[in-house]
Amino acid sequence: MIPEDRAVKSEAEIAAERGMPLTTWRRREAPAFRAALQPVNPSERLKLYDAAQVAAYLAGEPIPSAPTEGTATPHPDDQLNDREVGAVLGIDPATVRSYAADGYLPPGPRWSRRDIEARRTAGDQRGADRRTLAQQREAEVRQWLDAAQRGERGPVGIRDIREAYGVSERTALRTLAQARGEETSA
Repeated sequence: MIPEDRAVKSEAEIAAERGMPLTTWRRREAPAFRAALQPVNPSERLKLYDAAQVAAYLAGEPIPSAPTEGTATPHPDDQLNDREVGAVLGIDPATVRSYAADGYLPPGPRWSRRDIEARRTAGDQRGADRRTLAQQREAEVRQWLDAAQRGERGPVGIRDIREAYGVSERTALRTLAQARGEETSA
């Protein structure tokens, strides 16, 4: 976790400040830098460093001690990694990354405690948008069927549904059956 009031920098940002490409910085300066400073997230692939310590190191000044974690109370703007988010939501870190890729969570690799708590409070909403769209399609097709029965339009077929909504034949068939009130097998 990165506390909300703790500024951090990645190695790419440090290299940019030094005015050199990241690969050059890693070859020339990173070994000494890494020996002098510990990342705030040592177990993660993208290493982040305390901004105050980075500034002191680059200025050739004594490096201040890092803020101690665990002394502050959780804050809504704390930045959590995938393992910490998984612990809050009760899921695996790989599932957290999958949720972020699917848009169920904001893009990572860090998430604010506020966003994660809101997701936990909201409950499982995955697929809610797809269900809503299916229900809207079904209601519209039901209206088409009613209009066809009154003679206001021609018969409704699978092709009409596929063309109107850009869905597969199977989805169109299922939508038509549900609009007619027929039982469908999943």
